[in-house]
Amino acid sequence: MKKKKIKMTAFVLLLAGMCFMGLKTDKSDVYAASNKVSITKIYNSKVGNKVLWKSKTKYSGYAVYRSVNGGKYRKVDYVKSKKYTDTNIETGKTYKYRVKPYKLNKKKKKVYSSYSNKSKSLKALPYAVQTASAISMDDYNLLTWKISDTASGYNIYRKNSNNKWELLTSNNAYDYGLYDDYDIVKGKKYTYRIKAYEIVNGVTYESLPLTLTKKAQIKGIDVSHHNGVIDWSKVKQSGVTFAMIRLGYGTTKGGTIDRQLDYNYNQAKKNGIKIGFYLYSYADNVAEAKKEAIFTEKLLKKYNDFDYPVAFDFENTYRNKAKYKSSNTKIITTYCDYLEERGYDTCIYSYLSFFKNSVDYNKVSKYGLWLARWTFNPSKYEDYGLPNVEMWQYSDNGRVNGIGGAVDLNINIIAR
Repeated sequence: MKKKKIKMTAFVLLLAGMCFMGLKTDKSDVYAASNKVSITKIYNSKVGNKVLWKSKTKYSGYAVYRSVNGGKYRKVDYVKSKKYTDTNIETGKTYKYRVKPYKLNKKKKKVYSSYSNKSKSLKALPYAVQTASAISMDDYNLLTWKISDTASGYNIYRKNSNNKWELLTSNNAYDYGLYDDYDIVKGKKYTYRIKAYEIVNGVTYESLPLTLTKKAQIKGIDVSHHNGVIDWSKVKQSGVTFAMIRLGYGTTKGGTIDRQLDYNYNQAKKNGIKIGFYLYSYADNVAEAKKEAIFTEKLLKKYNDFDYPVAFDFENTYRNKAKYKSSNTKIITTYCDYLEERGYDTCIYSYLSFFKNSVDYNKVSKYGLWLARWTFNPSKYEDYGLPNVEMWQYSDNGRVNGIGGAVDLNINIIAR
């Protein structure tokens, strides 16, 4: 006890000495030191300003405060983790942050501790491009991306032979993001960067980049027991690099396993073909969608070595009506959220009119879209305004060695 008193006395004397010498003290910084809550990092992310802090004391949550262009600190949000992403920012303005920890008492009321230290200053950048795709056509590479309402335009970069980034073009902000790169050598690997830019008071600010790599079309198939017994070694030799394999189909009790699942999975793996899965859904409500998700999860625990997403095949014609738009969206999010929360990557398969008319595609595109639009020509790709198209099924009548009869043909579109 005596040692503690001596330490406290020394601390008080130090403060008194600072005041006597005319030095200003920031009480919040002193309290932050005693509470062991301090901001450790602040940086630009693709979606806003990111702030990290640490604390040796366990709190229920934190109130986040920010200062804009040197103004007063104002509360902007509450978080439970020791990180915060401020997405409500304006390009070119300067931001600083601090946090105030709290604990919940027995009445669930917030009891605050003292402020953390103040963060360093950070100048906000434009929001980065979030979704984009690169696909090889016959004689050019097609880049597409989802535009932002705030961007003035987009800079497209490509790595040259010296491994340095060169500016290919500076696009204005049109109604869509699109660039055709004809200056290519077929079969060569190309890496692109897309940066949004915004002009504020005559100053141009660039966002963080979204990077895309494209060498050639990545060809795939999707199969079920309807395709019979497949000779997967011949499929591999034909140039197919990935396969979406049907797990089964949904039922009111959960689902029924595709009778060729085990064979297709093991033989595709044996022949070095990358694998993804899909479940054909018959769900008419969120309860049935959850049962289908639980059924899927059980199968994924057995067939747990795969490379591509788990697709929710949602395409029944009777549900392709505008009146089902809200319920269809809820069914999809129920299934995908259940699996995403358990660490699985998901996407949604359907055809163009279904996505456009009967689903809120802006809400579900975050999972990734697998678009069925049969042009029967892998060079005639278009996303038709759908964001985050990850795969494209361009034919239902393909021919592949090792498969008797017609098979669905797909191209993987790199999107990240």
